[in-house]
Amino acid sequence: MRRRDDLAIHNERVKLAVTILNAIAIAFFGLGVARPLIDGDVAITPMIVVHFVVAVAAVRVAYMVLGQLKTDDAEKETDR
Repeated sequence: MRRRDDLAIHNERVKLAVTILNAIAIAFFGLGVARPLIDGDVAITPMIVVHFVVAVAAVRVAYMVLGQLKTDDAEKETDR
């Protein structure tokens, strides 16, 4: 039973990290890209591009971190 608890804790920590990265991506996109465009600043400035790149990078890192989720089957394979 202890191994399953460790697995659940690991997976919850991974999901928490992904949630934080997703929130960062939303914040950078919302404040740095969407808001200036909605406010009428249609010109694409270097700052908008930087915010967009950071938002995309945060999502990409989140997907990589999400790949760290483990299943019971993965635990059994590492025990062999």
